[in-house]
Amino acid sequence: MKNVYIFGVLLFLNLLIIHSSAFSQTSRLDSMVLKNRLKIEFLLDIGNVLPTNSFVRLQNTDLDGMAHYNAYTLRLAKQTTGDKLWQQLYGYPSYGFGVYSAFFTNTKKIGNPIAAYGYFNAPFVRFNRLSLNYELAFGYTFNWNHYDPVTNPTNIAISTDGSVYIEAGLSMKYSLGKRLSFGLGYGFTHYSNGKLKMPNYGLNTGAAKISVSYDLYDTPIQYHTQLKPNYMAHYEWILSGFGGAQNLLYVGTNTAGQTTNTKSFYFAVYGISSTINKQIDYKSKIGIGFTLEYNGFQNSEIVVKGGNLDALDVNFDRHLALSIFPSYELVIDKLSLVFQPGLYLYRTKSANLTPVSYQRIGVKYHFLKDTFLGINLRAYHFHESDFIEWTIGHRLNW
Repeated sequence: MKNVYIFGVLLFLNLLIIHSSAFSQTSRLDSMVLKNRLKIEFLLDIGNVLPTNSFVRLQNTDLDGMAHYNAYTLRLAKQTTGDKLWQQLYGYPSYGFGVYSAFFTNTKKIGNPIAAYGYFNAPFVRFNRLSLNYELAFGYTFNWNHYDPVTNPTNIAISTDGSVYIEAGLSMKYSLGKRLSFGLGYGFTHYSNGKLKMPNYGLNTGAAKISVSYDLYDTPIQYHTQLKPNYMAHYEWILSGFGGAQNLLYVGTNTAGQTTNTKSFYFAVYGISSTINKQIDYKSKIGIGFTLEYNGFQNSEIVVKGGNLDALDVNFDRHLALSIFPSYELVIDKLSLVFQPGLYLYRTKSANLTPVSYQRIGVKYHFLKDTFLGINLRAYHFHESDFIEWTIGHRLNW
Protein backbone atom coordinates (compact mmCIF):
# COMPACT_ATOMS: atom_id res chain seq x y z
CA MET A 1 0.00 0.00 0.00
CA LYS A 2 2.85 2.39 0.78
CA ASN A 3 4.38 1.75 -2.65
CA VAL A 4 1.10 2.64 -4.36
CA TYR A 5 0.84 5.81 -2.26
CA ILE A 6 4.39 6.91 -3.10
CA PHE A 7 3.92 6.14 -6.78
CA GLY A 8 0.73 8.19 -6.92
CA VAL A 9 2.29 11.25 -5.30
CA LEU A 10 5.47 11.11 -7.40
CA LEU A 11 3.48 10.59 -10.57
CA PHE A 12 1.44 13.68 -9.62
CA LEU A 13 4.66 15.68 -9.21
CA ASN A 14 5.96 14.43 -12.56
CA LEU A 15 2.76 15.57 -14.23
CA LEU A 16 3.22 18.98 -12.65
CA ILE A 17 6.74 19.16 -14.06
CA ILE A 18 5.29 18.70 -17.54
CA HIS A 19 2.16 20.73 -16.84
CA SER A 20 2.41 22.58 -20.17
CA SER A 21 2.71 19.38 -22.15
CA ALA A 22 1.09 19.15 -25.51
CA PHE A 23 -1.68 16.70 -24.83
CA SER A 24 -3.96 19.31 -23.34
CA GLN A 25 -3.47 21.72 -26.26
CA THR A 26 -4.96 20.11 -29.30
CA SER A 27 -6.42 16.91 -30.63
CA ARG A 28 -4.47 16.97 -33.89
CA LEU A 29 -1.18 15.07 -33.59
CA ASP A 30 0.74 17.06 -36.22
CA SER A 31 -0.32 20.39 -34.74
CA MET A 32 0.53 19.15 -31.26
CA VAL A 33 4.05 18.10 -32.29
CA LEU A 34 4.73 21.34 -34.14
CA LYS A 35 3.40 23.61 -31.42
CA ASN A 36 5.17 21.86 -28.56
CA ARG A 37 8.37 20.84 -30.37
CA LEU A 38 8.25 17.24 -29.16
CA LYS A 39 11.18 14.88 -29.52
CA ILE A 40 11.99 11.29 -28.67
CA GLU A 41 15.22 10.37 -26.89
CA PHE A 42 16.93 7.04 -26.33
CA LEU A 43 19.73 6.69 -23.75
CA LEU A 44 22.16 3.90 -22.89
CA ASP A 45 23.81 3.91 -19.44
CA ILE A 46 27.03 1.98 -18.80
CA GLY A 47 27.78 2.29 -15.12
CA ASN A 48 28.91 1.07 -11.73
CA VAL A 49 27.34 0.74 -8.31
CA LEU A 50 29.19 3.01 -5.86
CA PRO A 51 30.54 1.10 -2.81
CA THR A 52 28.63 3.09 -0.17
CA ASN A 53 27.60 0.11 1.96
CA SER A 54 28.77 -3.45 2.65
CA PHE A 55 26.19 -4.94 0.30
CA VAL A 56 27.81 -3.46 -2.79
CA ARG A 57 31.49 -3.24 -1.83
CA LEU A 58 33.69 -5.10 -4.28
CA GLN A 59 35.55 -6.99 -1.56
CA ASN A 60 32.32 -8.83 -0.78
CA THR A 61 33.07 -11.95 -2.81
CA ASP A 62 29.51 -13.23 -2.53
CA LEU A 63 28.40 -10.27 -4.67
CA ASP A 64 31.37 -10.16 -7.05
CA GLY A 65 30.23 -8.74 -10.39
CA MET A 66 27.20 -6.81 -9.15
CA ALA A 67 29.14 -3.55 -9.32
CA HIS A 68 28.37 -3.16 -13.04
CA TYR A 69 25.09 -2.49 -14.81
CA ASN A 70 23.54 -1.26 -18.05
CA ALA A 71 20.33 0.76 -18.34
CA TYR A 72 18.06 1.75 -21.21
CA THR A 73 15.81 4.81 -21.26
CA LEU A 74 13.08 6.04 -23.60
CA ARG A 75 11.91 9.65 -23.14
CA LEU A 76 9.41 12.07 -24.60
CA ALA A 77 10.57 15.67 -24.29
CA LYS A 78 9.36 19.17 -25.07
CA GLN A 79 11.85 21.70 -26.45
CA THR A 80 10.99 25.16 -25.17
CA THR A 81 11.19 28.15 -27.50
CA GLY A 82 11.28 31.05 -25.03
CA ASP A 83 7.64 32.13 -25.17
CA LYS A 84 7.90 32.52 -21.38
CA LEU A 85 10.63 34.48 -19.63
CA TRP A 86 11.81 31.56 -17.47
CA GLN A 87 12.54 29.53 -20.63
CA GLN A 88 14.85 32.28 -21.90
CA LEU A 89 16.54 32.53 -18.51
CA TYR A 90 17.46 28.83 -18.65
CA GLY A 91 18.72 28.98 -22.23
CA TYR A 92 15.68 27.30 -23.85
CA PRO A 93 15.68 24.02 -21.87
CA SER A 94 13.86 20.78 -22.59
CA TYR A 95 11.79 18.78 -20.15
CA GLY A 96 9.60 15.73 -20.17
CA PHE A 97 8.92 12.21 -18.99
CA GLY A 98 11.08 9.06 -19.18
CA VAL A 99 10.88 5.31 -18.57
CA TYR A 100 14.09 3.59 -17.48
CA SER A 101 15.12 -0.06 -17.02
CA ALA A 102 18.39 -1.22 -15.44
CA PHE A 103 20.11 -4.61 -15.68
CA PHE A 104 22.65 -5.54 -13.01
CA THR A 105 25.05 -8.43 -13.51
CA ASN A 106 23.78 -10.06 -10.32
CA THR A 107 20.01 -9.84 -10.76
CA LYS A 108 19.31 -12.46 -8.06
CA LYS A 109 20.48 -10.03 -5.41
CA ILE A 110 19.24 -6.70 -6.76
CA GLY A 111 16.64 -7.33 -9.48
CA ASN A 112 15.98 -5.35 -12.66
CA PRO A 113 14.57 -2.01 -11.47
CA ILE A 114 12.23 0.04 -13.68
CA ALA A 115 11.80 3.79 -13.17
CA ALA A 116 9.30 6.41 -14.31
CA TYR A 117 10.45 10.00 -13.85
CA GLY A 118 10.18 13.63 -14.88
CA TYR A 119 13.31 15.49 -15.88
CA PHE A 120 14.69 18.93 -16.75
CA ASN A 121 17.65 19.52 -19.09
CA ALA A 122 19.18 22.96 -19.66
CA PRO A 123 22.38 24.22 -21.32
CA PHE A 124 25.25 25.94 -19.57
CA VAL A 125 26.26 27.29 -22.96
CA ARG A 126 25.51 26.76 -26.68
CA PHE A 127 27.96 26.88 -29.59
CA ASN A 128 25.93 26.68 -32.80
CA ARG A 129 25.31 22.90 -33.08
CA LEU A 130 27.02 22.02 -29.77
CA SER A 131 25.67 22.49 -26.24
CA LEU A 132 26.99 21.71 -22.75
CA ASN A 133 24.12 20.81 -20.42
CA TYR A 134 23.06 19.86 -16.91
CA GLU A 135 20.15 17.60 -16.05
CA LEU A 136 18.00 16.84 -12.99
CA ALA A 137 15.44 14.02 -12.67
CA PHE A 138 13.03 12.82 -10.00
CA GLY A 139 10.74 9.81 -10.01
CA TYR A 140 9.78 6.38 -8.72
CA THR A 141 11.55 3.00 -9.17
CA PHE A 142 10.05 -0.47 -8.74
CA ASN A 143 10.77 -4.15 -9.50
CA TRP A 144 13.64 -4.54 -7.05
CA ASN A 145 14.64 -7.92 -5.67
CA HIS A 146 14.51 -6.41 -2.20
CA TYR A 147 15.62 -7.58 1.23
CA ASP A 148 14.01 -10.70 2.63
CA PRO A 149 15.26 -12.29 5.87
CA VAL A 150 14.98 -15.76 4.31
CA THR A 151 15.38 -15.52 0.51
CA ASN A 152 17.57 -12.41 0.16
CA PRO A 153 19.08 -11.55 3.57
CA THR A 154 22.26 -9.82 2.28
CA ASN A 155 20.45 -7.01 0.42
CA ILE A 156 20.59 -4.27 3.05
CA ALA A 157 20.41 -1.55 0.38
CA ILE A 158 16.73 -1.80 -0.65
CA SER A 159 13.97 -3.42 1.43
CA THR A 160 10.87 -2.50 -0.61
CA ASP A 161 9.74 -3.18 -4.16
CA GLY A 162 9.61 0.59 -4.79
CA SER A 163 11.95 3.49 -4.09
CA VAL A 164 12.56 7.16 -4.85
CA TYR A 165 14.67 7.91 -7.95
CA ILE A 166 16.92 11.01 -7.95
CA GLU A 167 19.45 11.76 -10.70
CA ALA A 168 21.83 14.61 -11.55
CA GLY A 169 24.22 14.72 -14.48
CA LEU A 170 26.16 16.60 -17.17
CA SER A 171 26.08 16.08 -20.92
CA MET A 172 27.37 17.34 -24.25
CA LYS A 173 24.99 17.28 -27.23
CA TYR A 174 25.71 17.81 -30.91
CA SER A 175 23.16 18.31 -33.68
CA LEU A 176 23.88 15.94 -36.58
CA GLY A 177 21.28 17.39 -38.91
CA LYS A 178 17.75 18.68 -39.24
CA ARG A 179 16.24 16.22 -36.73
CA LEU A 180 18.96 14.03 -35.23
CA SER A 181 21.21 14.82 -32.26
CA PHE A 182 23.89 12.78 -30.47
CA GLY A 183 25.01 13.14 -26.85
CA LEU A 184 27.60 11.99 -24.33
CA GLY A 185 27.39 12.51 -20.59
CA TYR A 186 27.78 11.25 -17.06
CA GLY A 187 25.24 11.07 -14.23
CA PHE A 188 24.78 10.01 -10.61
CA THR A 189 21.62 8.28 -9.37
CA HIS A 190 20.34 7.65 -5.84
CA TYR A 191 17.68 5.07 -4.94
CA SER A 192 16.06 4.90 -1.51
CA ASN A 193 12.71 4.28 0.18
CA GLY A 194 13.44 6.96 2.79
CA LYS A 195 13.44 4.44 5.64
CA LEU A 196 9.80 3.59 5.08
CA LYS A 197 11.04 0.07 5.61
CA MET A 198 14.37 -1.20 6.93
CA PRO A 199 17.07 -2.11 6.15
CA ASN A 200 17.60 0.80 3.74
CA TYR A 201 21.21 1.82 3.16
CA GLY A 202 20.26 2.97 -0.34
CA LEU A 203 21.86 2.35 -3.69
CA ASN A 204 24.05 4.90 -5.50
CA THR A 205 25.30 4.58 -9.07
CA GLY A 206 27.40 6.50 -11.55
CA ALA A 207 27.15 5.94 -15.28
CA ALA A 208 28.44 7.14 -18.63
CA LYS A 209 25.54 7.98 -20.95
CA ILE A 210 25.13 7.78 -24.71
CA SER A 211 22.02 9.43 -26.14
CA VAL A 212 20.29 9.80 -29.50
CA SER A 213 17.52 12.37 -29.94
CA TYR A 214 15.05 12.58 -32.84
CA ASP A 215 12.91 15.68 -33.36
CA LEU A 216 9.35 14.89 -34.37
CA TYR A 217 9.00 18.31 -36.01
CA ASP A 218 10.72 19.32 -39.25
CA THR A 219 10.56 23.12 -39.19
CA PRO A 220 13.32 25.29 -37.68
CA ILE A 221 12.74 26.56 -34.16
CA GLN A 222 11.99 30.27 -33.92
CA TYR A 223 13.37 31.21 -30.51
CA HIS A 224 11.58 34.08 -28.80
CA THR A 225 13.65 36.84 -27.24
CA GLN A 226 12.56 39.78 -25.19
CA LEU A 227 14.20 42.46 -23.15
CA LYS A 228 14.78 41.05 -19.69
CA PRO A 229 13.81 43.63 -17.07
CA ASN A 230 16.24 44.31 -14.25
CA TYR A 231 15.46 42.04 -11.34
CA MET A 232 14.55 43.65 -8.04
CA ALA A 233 15.50 41.38 -5.15
CA HIS A 234 12.77 40.64 -2.61
CA TYR A 235 12.28 38.67 0.59
CA GLU A 236 9.85 35.93 1.56
CA TRP A 237 8.90 34.24 4.80
CA ILE A 238 7.95 30.57 4.42
CA LEU A 239 6.08 28.58 7.05
CA SER A 240 5.68 24.88 6.25
CA GLY A 241 4.71 21.65 7.94
CA PHE A 242 5.73 18.09 7.14
CA GLY A 243 4.93 14.53 8.11
CA GLY A 244 6.51 11.15 7.53
CA ALA A 245 7.53 7.88 9.13
CA GLN A 246 10.62 5.88 10.02
CA ASN A 247 10.91 2.13 10.25
CA LEU A 248 12.95 0.00 12.63
CA LEU A 249 13.59 -3.67 11.90
CA TYR A 250 14.30 -5.47 15.17
CA VAL A 251 16.00 -8.86 15.04
CA GLY A 252 16.20 -10.72 18.35
CA THR A 253 18.66 -13.57 18.97
CA ASN A 254 19.02 -16.26 21.58
CA THR A 255 22.18 -17.11 23.49
CA ALA A 256 23.35 -19.40 20.69
CA GLY A 257 23.25 -16.51 18.26
CA GLN A 258 20.31 -17.91 16.32
CA THR A 259 17.52 -15.59 15.18
CA THR A 260 14.42 -16.05 17.30
CA ASN A 261 12.20 -13.06 16.51
CA THR A 262 11.96 -10.35 13.86
CA LYS A 263 9.53 -7.46 13.98
CA SER A 264 9.07 -4.20 12.09
CA PHE A 265 8.15 -1.01 13.99
CA TYR A 266 6.95 2.31 12.54
CA PHE A 267 7.54 5.67 14.21
CA ALA A 268 5.87 8.97 13.27
CA VAL A 269 7.98 11.96 12.21
CA TYR A 270 6.47 15.44 11.86
CA GLY A 271 7.44 19.06 12.34
CA ILE A 272 7.36 22.68 11.23
CA SER A 273 9.93 24.80 9.43
CA SER A 274 10.31 28.56 9.21
CA THR A 275 12.55 30.04 6.51
CA ILE A 276 13.52 33.57 5.49
CA ASN A 277 14.64 33.72 1.84
CA LYS A 278 16.01 36.45 -0.35
CA GLN A 279 15.42 35.92 -4.06
CA ILE A 280 18.60 37.39 -5.51
CA ASP A 281 17.74 36.92 -9.20
CA TYR A 282 15.19 35.22 -11.43
CA LYS A 283 16.65 31.76 -10.73
CA SER A 284 17.98 31.67 -7.17
CA LYS A 285 16.84 32.09 -3.60
CA ILE A 286 19.13 31.96 -0.59
CA GLY A 287 18.11 32.03 3.03
CA ILE A 288 18.21 30.57 6.52
CA GLY A 289 15.68 28.62 8.52
CA PHE A 290 14.84 26.53 11.58
CA THR A 291 13.06 23.20 11.96
CA LEU A 292 11.34 21.95 15.11
CA GLU A 293 10.46 18.28 14.77
CA TYR A 294 9.12 15.29 16.63
CA ASN A 295 10.87 12.04 15.70
CA GLY A 296 9.38 8.95 17.33
CA PHE A 297 12.40 6.91 16.23
CA GLN A 298 14.77 9.05 18.29
CA ASN A 299 15.36 7.50 21.74
CA SER A 300 13.03 4.62 20.87
CA GLU A 301 13.45 1.38 22.82
CA ILE A 302 12.22 -2.13 22.08
CA VAL A 303 11.27 -4.35 25.03
CA VAL A 304 9.75 -7.79 25.56
CA LYS A 305 6.24 -7.76 27.05
CA GLY A 306 4.51 -11.05 27.67
CA GLY A 307 6.84 -12.80 25.27
CA ASN A 308 6.18 -10.25 22.50
CA LEU A 309 8.31 -7.40 21.18
CA ASP A 310 6.90 -3.93 21.78
CA ALA A 311 8.03 -0.28 21.54
CA LEU A 312 8.55 1.33 24.94
CA ASP A 313 6.85 4.67 25.50
CA VAL A 314 9.22 7.49 26.54
CA ASN A 315 8.61 11.14 27.43
CA PHE A 316 7.47 13.38 24.56
CA ASP A 317 10.41 15.78 24.92
CA ARG A 318 12.93 12.98 24.34
CA HIS A 319 11.68 12.81 20.72
CA LEU A 320 12.10 16.53 20.01
CA ALA A 321 14.86 18.13 17.95
CA LEU A 322 15.68 21.67 16.83
CA SER A 323 17.91 22.37 13.83
CA ILE A 324 19.16 25.30 11.77
CA PHE A 325 19.88 25.27 8.04
CA PRO A 326 21.03 27.53 5.20
CA SER A 327 18.69 27.26 2.23
CA TYR A 328 19.11 27.37 -1.53
CA GLU A 329 16.30 27.15 -4.10
CA LEU A 330 16.63 26.81 -7.85
CA VAL A 331 13.46 28.38 -9.26
CA ILE A 332 12.01 26.98 -12.50
CA ASP A 333 8.70 28.75 -13.09
CA LYS A 334 6.28 27.36 -10.44
CA LEU A 335 8.66 24.55 -9.53
CA SER A 336 11.59 24.83 -7.10
CA LEU A 337 14.43 22.44 -6.32
CA VAL A 338 15.47 22.77 -2.67
CA PHE A 339 18.78 22.05 -0.94
CA GLN A 340 19.11 22.66 2.82
CA PRO A 341 22.10 21.25 4.75
CA GLY A 342 21.08 21.28 8.41
CA LEU A 343 22.74 21.22 11.82
CA TYR A 344 21.00 20.00 14.98
CA LEU A 345 21.08 22.55 17.81
CA TYR A 346 19.18 20.41 20.32
CA ARG A 347 18.51 16.69 20.75
CA THR A 348 18.37 14.44 23.78
CA LYS A 349 21.38 12.15 23.77
CA SER A 350 20.77 8.50 23.01
CA ALA A 351 22.48 5.47 21.50
CA ASN A 352 20.67 5.61 18.14
CA LEU A 353 21.21 9.28 17.17
CA THR A 354 22.06 10.09 13.57
CA PRO A 355 24.99 12.48 12.86
CA VAL A 356 24.69 16.08 14.06
CA SER A 357 24.46 17.33 10.46
CA TYR A 358 22.01 16.31 7.76
CA GLN A 359 21.06 17.13 4.15
CA ARG A 360 17.56 17.93 2.90
CA ILE A 361 16.98 17.78 -0.85
CA GLY A 362 13.57 18.05 -2.45
CA VAL A 363 11.13 19.55 -4.89
CA LYS A 364 8.10 21.77 -4.37
CA TYR A 365 5.39 23.07 -6.69
CA HIS A 366 3.26 26.19 -6.17
CA PHE A 367 -0.23 25.03 -7.12
CA LEU A 368 -1.49 28.42 -5.90
CA LYS A 369 0.44 31.67 -6.15
CA ASP A 370 1.95 31.40 -2.67
CA THR A 371 0.96 27.90 -1.48
CA PHE A 372 2.97 24.81 -2.34
CA LEU A 373 3.17 21.04 -1.97
CA GLY A 374 6.53 19.29 -1.79
CA ILE A 375 8.49 16.17 -1.03
CA ASN A 376 11.94 16.16 0.60
CA LEU A 377 14.45 13.41 1.25
CA ARG A 378 16.27 13.85 4.57
CA ALA A 379 19.70 12.19 4.51
CA TYR A 380 23.07 12.15 6.26
CA HIS A 381 26.61 11.45 5.03
CA PHE A 382 25.20 12.62 1.65
CA HIS A 383 24.15 9.07 0.72
CA GLU A 384 22.23 7.50 3.63
CA SER A 385 18.49 8.22 3.86
CA ASP A 386 16.89 9.22 7.14
CA PHE A 387 13.24 9.77 6.21
CA ILE A 388 10.91 11.35 3.63
CA GLU A 389 9.09 14.61 4.38
CA TRP A 390 5.67 15.21 2.77
CA THR A 391 5.34 19.00 2.90
CA ILE A 392 2.75 21.75 2.56
CA GLY A 393 3.56 25.41 3.07
CA HIS A 394 2.74 29.06 2.43
CA ARG A 395 4.88 32.14 1.81
CA LEU A 396 4.54 35.87 2.44
CA ASN A 397 6.44 38.23 0.14
CA TRP A 398 7.75 41.72 0.67
